[in-house]
Amino acid sequence: MFQLLCCLLCVADHDVTGIPYPGDDASVPELVQYYHQLCYTSLQICGFLLFVHGTFMSCSMLKRLKRRLNIRRRNNQSPLPTVVRTILALHRNGLSNVGYRYMWRTLNIGFGLCVTQSRARLCLRTIDQQGVLNRSHRVLRRRVYYNRGPNYLIHVDGYDKLKPYGIAIHGAIDGYSRKLLWLIASPSNNNPRYVGYWYLNWIKQRKMLPRVVRSDAGTENVIMRDLQRSLRHNQNDEMSGQNSFLVGRSVANQRIERLWGTLKTSFTQFWRNRFQDFQDTGLLNVSCPVHKECVRFCFLSVIQHQLDMFAENWNSHRIRRQRAEVVTPSGIPNMLYYQPEIFGGRDCSFPLPCNLQTIDNLIEEYIQRTFQSMAVAMNLLTLSSCLLETDEISFPSSHHTMTQSYCFGH
Repeated sequence: MFQLLCCLLCVADHDVTGIPYPGDDASVPELVQYYHQLCYTSLQICGFLLFVHGTFMSCSMLKRLKRRLNIRRRNNQSPLPTVVRTILALHRNGLSNVGYRYMWRTLNIGFGLCVTQSRARLCLRTIDQQGVLNRSHRVLRRRVYYNRGPNYLIHVDGYDKLKPYGIAIHGAIDGYSRKLLWLIASPSNNNPRYVGYWYLNWIKQRKMLPRVVRSDAGTENVIMRDLQRSLRHNQNDEMSGQNSFLVGRSVANQRIERLWGTLKTSFTQFWRNRFQDFQDTGLLNVSCPVHKECVRFCFLSVIQHQLDMFAENWNSHRIRRQRAEVVTPSGIPNMLYYQPEIFGGRDCSFPLPCNLQTIDNLIEEYIQRTFQSMAVAMNLLTLSSCLLETDEISFPSSHHTMTQSYCFGH
């Protein structure tokens, strides 16, 4: 048991933090700095200032402000050795199957480097020739999908690839913009109270209701289904009431299922291999509830941190224009979601039929906020605190240290 705890407490290095949002009441220079670090163009930043923050600024005014703040990309590239070392470190930590666009955004947003797409592409082609070749030969065939605008149809589903090891993932994505609305790691995605909480927390944050929510027929969606239908009951449109929640086959839930494929290559496979290594060496028994609680206690926050990074990268990356004629436009999910008028769409959400206090009351009545309520989790917390106080174990500072600690514990 001690060896298992030592191994699981040695989590991967996750010093990388996303760019923090300065807040709705932030000043214009802070907002400009934030959107510039997310790699948006001047015209796109002006759109965010106008549509999201209610501040008008022309492109010429924005460029003058950038010069005054010394914000620039030209002649400000990070050294090539630094870029190569960072890419190699990301490959060792699981980002070995991503394309150059995802790598480019990760380098700029996650590590604060200034790298062009061409440099990221050339570095990947030099470092991982076979991976680039494999990705270039992939051909996707997509069926035609129709959506009028943001919040027209929300796709919700659970992801179970890490569930054998005690960690379940749940997510929601907007069908029009492909913006990730939430991506949560928790002990379970089968508990309807958990799913209901994530849904209520999102509509409280956005202060609106989606037109339709789409999910599979699992029992974990029953509270979310009842809440959506009840809140949309008195809104007189063709999809109000019972029609505001659609149920269908999981394989036909196109938007979210496609996202799970991307999540597998860039995130999940690394953790599956890591937990499988623990299992092969006898340090993890997936049939033992105590071992699963150990995994949750030690790795849940790390996995949630990486999921937040994935969502941030996904929501600010550019979706390419598809070859076949489709109704939904291409572009950046955040722009498609917050500025749909630019792309010929419109926000299809509905106002909340109640105040925020009523939503808070619903959260308190239906939702379990505390995931780790089992006594074994409290025992693990007490045990780990004692071990850390006696310096018998310590948290590693790098992925290499984690591997050494794993071998020592074994």
